[in-house]
Amino acid sequence: PYSMKIKLSLLCLGILCTFITHGQAKRAATTQVKKTNLGISVQGYPAGVIPTVNLERYHSETSSFLFRVGGNFVDRQDFSDENDEETGAGFGASVGYRKHFPVGNGKIVAGFHTDFWNLWIDWENDVGTAAETSGTTYTFVVQPWLEAGYFFNFKNASELGITVGFGREINAITSGNDVEQGFIGSITVQYYFPL
Repeated sequence: PYSMKIKLSLLCLGILCTFITHGQAKRAATTQVKKTNLGISVQGYPAGVIPTVNLERYHSETSSFLFRVGGNFVDRQDFSDENDEETGAGFGASVGYRKHFPVGNGKIVAGFHTDFWNLWIDWENDVGTAAETSGTTYTFVVQPWLEAGYFFNFKNASELGITVGFGREINAITSGNDVEQGFIGSITVQYYFPL
């Protein structure tokens, strides 16, 4: 089916991007920058919030790898085409790549990351009627994202930034009734300090 082709195409794109960034990291080995930042972020999107702990490892002055671990708290309100109500939560991790462009007292960042989430979604249909149904669905979600934003640099070498993202939520594995997936946008507030 068409939706399966989209899922496979996005998964292949994520794998290709990983190989590309790995190749770039090898080429940049001669100009390696030994810099690592630790941070936290809160990513908000229309159907939920994602708090994470982040590790950003620079491999040159202008590029870095991003790793995140955290939780995903979902409240899809009336966004779902599959069910009347969907709420849930889960945990997961992300891997990504960023380019950094110094501007003024900060920098513009642009990049991509792919999130992998284990989510348990409680769903309900026809609430308050004789036909009411409910249940819990497990999904393994793949979320590829493009992001861009601005970071302010402080004198102590810490950074505070805000980024906007555009991505796709893909239910790669589903156990239970179908639950919502699709394109999403987000805003993320992030704070980093050097290790």
